[in-house]
Amino acid sequence: MAGDGGSKGAVLAALVVNTGLTVLKFTAFGLTGSGSMFSEAMHTLADTANQGLLFIGIKRSEKQADAMFSYGYGGERFLFALLSAVGIFVLGCGVTIYHGVHSLIVNHRPDIKWLLFVILGISFVLNGWVLWKAIQAINKQRGNKPFLEFLKTTNDPTIAAVLLEDGIACAGVVIAVICIGLSAALNSGVPDGIGSIIIGGLLGFVAVWLGYKNRSLILGRTIPAEVQEQALEFLRAQPSIERVRGVQSRILGADSYKLKAEIDWNGRWFGEQQAQWVSEQKAQLEGDEAAKKFACEFGERITNAIAREVDRVEKELMTLIPTLKYLDFESDAPTGHTRILTK
Repeated sequence: MAGDGGSKGAVLAALVVNTGLTVLKFTAFGLTGSGSMFSEAMHTLADTANQGLLFIGIKRSEKQADAMFSYGYGGERFLFALLSAVGIFVLGCGVTIYHGVHSLIVNHRPDIKWLLFVILGISFVLNGWVLWKAIQAINKQRGNKPFLEFLKTTNDPTIAAVLLEDGIACAGVVIAVICIGLSAALNSGVPDGIGSIIIGGLLGFVAVWLGYKNRSLILGRTIPAEVQEQALEFLRAQPSIERVRGVQSRILGADSYKLKAEIDWNGRWFGEQQAQWVSEQKAQLEGDEAAKKFACEFGERITNAIAREVDRVEKELMTLIPTLKYLDFESDAPTGHTRILTK
């Protein structure tokens, strides 16, 4: 997948940046006791852990299909992205909101130092850079599709996770600066505690959205409608195919689709391809043995012709749609139900 390198690069950049920011923010929290800074530190810690999970998911999803998993390991990316969403909800949302509520109850007043604002400024710049990298990776993948529409329909949850996490990180820095500044101006811990709760709520939103998206991908969502229609238009345009029905599809990975269809082959078309050979055999059709031999050879030629046609259709369809990695054609034949699997 063209976008895989971009996804991996964005996730790796986010992982490196957030590791450093986690240390800085916890240091600032230890010096000041600010609830908003604690929220930011927990937020960044959650991002670091989650992006580590996303990176592992990307690497594992690149493993080739084997005897145990014949459709490959593409779903690993969805599983680790779902685990990442759980981590955001527990570490980012749960702990942060708890700390904010606790600060309000005990009316904790942070010791606000200039160091807080320096670290928050550094955090904003670095998270903004990671966010820009994520936007670049998305722009490479989305083509002409609108940005928000791409986020709703993308099969790559890792890049969407980085975009949302670092987008919220930048927003969280702004919220933290405002709330810490208000706490300093009012000499009250209330704005600081409220900032912690707001940041936790934003993280909860991201976690729920990512969880819902990865749930649908793990369950096996159908491939994009426009891609499926493109494949069906190609199949229906083939003279060897009379009708296509019973269509089913599934997303197997970020760059791997499966399509199943019941195909009624056009027997007349296949017969016409053998017309010249039949004409050449006419002179030899004398006696039962000759007729039997002719029938056997004709049947063999027809089945070979269908096999060659399946290979041709498969090759051209997978060239037309590179993400369509697995095809499952079922056909009703006079001798019974024949299943033709292609990869």
